[in-house]
Amino acid sequence: MKSSRTELYRKQRTRVGALRESRSDLEPYRVRTSGVDDREDTVPAHAILAGFIEEDARQHAALQSSVTVSAEETVELLHSMRDHWDAQRMDELLGDCRKAVLHAITGPFGLGSVAAAADKVGGNVTTVHNARRDIYARSEDGYRREEYTGAAYKAARGKYADSKIEPNSQMVIDEYSGEAVDYAQADCDHIHSVKQYHQDGGFMQDKKRKAAFGSDPDNFAMTAGSANRSKQEKGFEEWHNSEATDGSGRNNKERHGHDNRRVKPAIRRGEQAAERHAPTLAEKSGYYGKRAAATGVAEAGKMGLQQSLGLLLTEFLTASFDEIIDAYKRGMRADTQKATFFEALRTRLARIASRVAARWEEAMIAFKTGAISGFLSNLVTMLINMLVTTGKRVVRVIREGLMSILSALKLVLFPPNGMTRAEAGDAALKLLATGVMTSLGIMAEEVAEKAIAAFFTSHLPMLAPAAGAVAAVLVATMTGIASALVVYWIERLDVFGVRRRRKHARIMQELDDAIEQGDRRIDAIYDSVMNDPDWELLNPA
Repeated sequence: MKSSRTELYRKQRTRVGALRESRSDLEPYRVRTSGVDDREDTVPAHAILAGFIEEDARQHAALQSSVTVSAEETVELLHSMRDHWDAQRMDELLGDCRKAVLHAITGPFGLGSVAAAADKVGGNVTTVHNARRDIYARSEDGYRREEYTGAAYKAARGKYADSKIEPNSQMVIDEYSGEAVDYAQADCDHIHSVKQYHQDGGFMQDKKRKAAFGSDPDNFAMTAGSANRSKQEKGFEEWHNSEATDGSGRNNKERHGHDNRRVKPAIRRGEQAAERHAPTLAEKSGYYGKRAAATGVAEAGKMGLQQSLGLLLTEFLTASFDEIIDAYKRGMRADTQKATFFEALRTRLARIASRVAARWEEAMIAFKTGAISGFLSNLVTMLINMLVTTGKRVVRVIREGLMSILSALKLVLFPPNGMTRAEAGDAALKLLATGVMTSLGIMAEEVAEKAIAAFFTSHLPMLAPAAGAVAAVLVATMTGIASALVVYWIERLDVFGVRRRRKHARIMQELDDAIEQGDRRIDAIYDSVMNDPDWELLNPA
């Protein structure tokens, strides 16, 4: 810059020198004047010239004078910039709040509620834990006694009973008490209940395997018919310890006179038979793997659609609100260059459609992330149900919560280009917080729905059928607002120092812009002065 200005200055001096020579050559031909105009109100020419010179000298001195800024002015400027940045963040918070509410209404509490209609208590895969509580994911997995007591069982039972008849009599020995029982009043009992066997894993097997266990004579024992009918489908220990139905106050063991010296070997024999027929570890793994894969694919598609459609629907509502607000503030035809209302409406609708279509790539990414989350949430739900039974809303909480966890892990492990680890951690923390708030909202939805339904039933009966929808919108709105506030609180807490660095970078950028703008103004003034030939004439070297 200095060399270019020096060169420009030299060119100006050369031009001024040429002008001086021309003026010297014309000096003999100039008309001499007294410097005073003939009019009475005129000012001498030399006075005007002196005024010009004085003004130019003041300007020149102003340009060359140093500029000083006090510490107070600097602090005030920085405070002003910080306040401006905080005000912008507050405006962004309001925008984020609106987006969070719309996302909650369209996502977890909108499309999520529709998807949750197919959720089951205990998840999509039957587990042993749930089967023992008669909770089956599929009707095919449910207990049916006839699958164990078909023709093979009847043939094996008759053969076993006949083999137990005492010689030269129609009596059999009760294998639990040791007493003789009339053959006509005796039953062939399954020592290990077939229902108990089914709940412990028999539901995983085909009908042939079930029938094989039901007809295994190692699990048979002859006993009094009254005892067998009292036992029904219960496990031996459970039935033994339960109170008898004769009103005597005794338990079934005492009522039927069972002898532990006979009962315990029989129970052991039945358990050994059940163990031989039970699914192996490989068979259990195959069953769970196959069912988890089949149901996981369905959950993946469902969650993927929820995320992608939710994103597009949120963008549609956001764009619609923006157009409505713009039309309200500036008029329907403003910024559309259309003469009629319907032409302007068509233009605004086209802009909304364009905004939605522009996010199709993000929708595809959201579908992929949602599909992965849906598949994994189905797997996690199955694993949890091996230990405890989950309710329908818990399944939703797992699905939505896992979505937040996966998104957070993706940010931390694979941050986008240009995002630092600290920024990724900050964004991941906000995602997790949003997931927690969404989960709490899902759990609160049931309570809100019951309260609203009770209020509508007692005060506004005609609105009672809409209690579920009202509860969903209300809870979604509150969840969205709470999520935005929690995210803002996390930003103010600034765990990773991201807010502080962003504010500093923004202020430094504004200062750099101000300095650059000032330099451009100074350069413009300097160039203007250097290009003025009168400056050199009035200020000769």
